[in-house]
Amino acid sequence: MRRLKLVGIIGVLLGLLVGCSSVKVTDSWRGLKTLDIKDKNILVVSKTEERSVQIRFERDLVEELSENGFTSIESHVRFPFSDPTEKVEKEQIKEVITKLRNNDIDVVILSHLVDSKKYTTLVTTGETVYLEPFPYRYRGYRSFYGYTGSYYTQYHTTEKEGVTYVLETLVYDLTKPSEDQLISVITSEVDDPDNLSITSEDFSKGIVKNLLQ
Repeated sequence: MRRLKLVGIIGVLLGLLVGCSSVKVTDSWRGLKTLDIKDKNILVVSKTEERSVQIRFERDLVEELSENGFTSIESHVRFPFSDPTEKVEKEQIKEVITKLRNNDIDVVILSHLVDSKKYTTLVTTGETVYLEPFPYRYRGYRSFYGYTGSYYTQYHTTEKEGVTYVLETLVYDLTKPSEDQLISVITSEVDDPDNLSITSEDFSKGIVKNLLQ
């Protein structure tokens, strides 16, 4: 009697690939050909209500900046009791800038969420199945092919819901006149993140790579 024996699953690899977050820079603008901020003190701010997310994103970006020759510090380290989501009124901006400059901050890199988009996609996975040989007689002889097993793949298609987050990173040079302080805007997309550390590290690499261009 024929019997099916499972010998491997292709879907494991596909599942791992789907599970990894995808981060990419989709757009960028800069007011200067060269940003020239390597010799300046940078404050990294992640504007989010989730404290753990704020700390992780700020820490990873500071580490990536440091590895590439920048001097920076996290906002939750320099200003541990501040709330990055607190709304700053127009008349308070000058006061905030003065406070930052008095704390030796020359540049601010601020990242925040600007949009999120849900989507549904089809995911196909497969499992490889081995069909065991079934010897049989034909005109008194055992068929050669009767001793050769065969493989085939069973495929399954399911719907997968995901979310793409759009992040905006603003770079301000506080040493410049107020009308020229915004020197770069970087837009990034984070596709269906499910691993904070991987997402944060990939995001940081994308931002720093853009700053170095």
